[in-house]
Parts: sequence; structure tokens; C-alpha cells
Amino acid sequence: MTFCMMAGGRPGNRFGHIAEDLIEEVARVYGYNNIPNVAPVASLQMRAFKEAALSVPQMRQVLVDRGYQEAITYSFVDPKVQQALFANQDALVLPNPISADMSAMRLNLWPGLLQAVQYNQSRQQNRLRLFEYGLKFIPDASAEGGVRQIPVIGGVIIGSLANEHWSIAERPVDFYDVKADVEALLALLSNNQAICFTAASIVPCTLGKLLPSMLTISWRVIWARCIQKPEVNRV
Repeated sequence: MTFCMMAGGRPGNRFGHIAEDLIEEVARVYGYNNIPNVAPVASLQMRAFKEAALSVPQMRQVLVDRGYQEAITYSFVDPKVQQALFANQDALVLPNPISADMSAMRLNLWPGLLQAVQYNQSRQQNRLRLFEYGLKFIPDASAEGGVRQIPVIGGVIIGSLANEHWSIAERPVDFYDVKADVEALLALLSNNQAICFTAASIVPCTLGKLLPSMLTISWRVIWARCIQKPEVNRV
């Protein structure tokens, strides 16, 4: 029976030994030049990709080409604003929120985008084209963690149709301008002729002087909504 004990050294700035210290000592005693130089081999597999699927960069580029700027907003939103927009949907409320106005997970991208519009309007930026790609969070007891995370892309436009210029008559944006932007995204689909537009209702609300035309697009359902006045007129 043989017995061998090895005491390996360690750097002076660290207490205790770790496995790497022992491996280094074994390699030193054995001889670094005696260790064969063999390159590691790993097998790689191409990820499956559906040709029919649209890439997010494609959709981003379409909206940027049409004058939009990408926004990144919090997934935590004001529950009061969200309740005003989606009165019939229950949101996931955080037990320990950052603040009271960031205590609910968003059901849609609109709450964050509308707050971004409000922030810019307060700083005399009255013509805006914003879009965002992100997740919405739908409470679902059957889903993992009790919530479904669905990727969506949405946007908001407000103000005049074009930048101020002497050769262009000033005109505020309307439903048909939003519809044109949505159709530009739908043009990326091979079966875009099979999609039709129908009117959608939304709870009227006023956020300061916010009266935007809005669009929202999801991967499966695409629709457009427009608020002309906060009281009754809706398209």
C-alpha cells in the first residue's frame, strides 16, 4: 500500500485552498511540457428558424423608416393608469414594489408609452412617434410562475403629421395615419391580404392633455385604435 501527500501552494492574497491550486501543483510536478496539447472539441447545432416568422429587427426598421423612435419603458406601471385603459383585466400586483406608481406588471405596452408621451409633452415636445418591443404579463394560474409573458410590439403617435415646414400644411394625425403604419408592418407578411381592420372600443381617459392616436400590434392579433376626444368620439 502506498500513501502520498502533497501540500500545494496558494497566492498570499487568498485564504484557504481551492481545487485549482491542487490541479496547478499536480501539473507542475508532472511537467507542463508532458501534458498533450489537444484542442477541445464541441459539437454545435444550428437553431431551428421558421422562414415564415418575422424578425424583430425587420419590424423595428419599418417603424424607424416611418419616423418612429424606439422607447424602452418599465415593465412596472401605475395601476391607476392601467385600470383606466384596461378596466376589465386584472393585473399582477407586486408585493414589494419600487413605488406606488410602479406596483403593477403591465398588461400592454401603452401605459409606459403614454407616460413617455406625457413626459415629453411637459417639455414642449408635442410631435412624437414612439414604439416599443417588449413583454406583457398576463396572470394565468396554469402558466409557469402564475403569469404568461407574451412578446408584443406597440406604438403611439401624437401631434402633427409632418414636421413644421413652409411647404407642408399642418394637419394633426388621425386614425388613417395609424392604419397606414400598421399596414406597413403587415406588408411584411406573405398573407397580408387576408387581414382586415375592424373598429375596437377603448375606455375613454384623459392623462393631462394627452389625446394621442394609438396603435398596438401583437404577434397574433393586430388592431388599431384611435382616441379623437376623451369624452365620447372614438373610432
